[in-house]
Amino acid sequence: MTKMNRRRCLQLAAGAAVLGLGSGAFARAAHAAAPKKAIVIYYSRSGNTEALAKMIAEKTGAETLRLDVKEPYAPDYDDMTYIARDEVRAGARRELSTAVPDLSAYDTVFLGTPYWWGSISVPMNTFLLDHNLAGKTVAPFITSGSSSPDGALERMRALCPQAKFVEHFYVPGSRAAGAKADVDAWLGRLGF
Repeated sequence: MTKMNRRRCLQLAAGAAVLGLGSGAFARAAHAAAPKKAIVIYYSRSGNTEALAKMIAEKTGAETLRLDVKEPYAPDYDDMTYIARDEVRAGARRELSTAVPDLSAYDTVFLGTPYWWGSISVPMNTFLLDHNLAGKTVAPFITSGSSSPDGALERMRALCPQAKFVEHFYVPGSRAAGAKADVDAWLGRLGF
């Protein structure tokens, strides 16, 4: 993220002086003009969600945090999907190997996950159970083989009841790598 440069700061100060505003009004104007700090947190097994995460980070300048699990899933896709199905249905958790930083400095959290059996991925579920996003702006992005993202969005909202959710982004996983224009348009609507 870029910081407010000296020129912009001087412009705001001059504008406040011309308008006869005190230092409090200047501070509020400077804070409003300062860019918000964002982070992209995602889990990706096949690389589709990761492709979107990289596009978002590139466009917004946000930091990224890839969630990894201590015990990897089965390498065979079919085997893995049955394991994931059973875990989602059981409300299971997977221990994360990722060190999660202090999230208090971030205003916006982009949450990326594949859609698994009517919900979010188990690693994302584990992350959200362990990390409170109260007061954050949450921008979900979801990939799927064929399903709509409704169940994933519902689960995210249930796990983050005090977060402010904004428009989500969804794309079938097979189209994720070519979705840059759509991602850019979505980010534009979000003000990035």
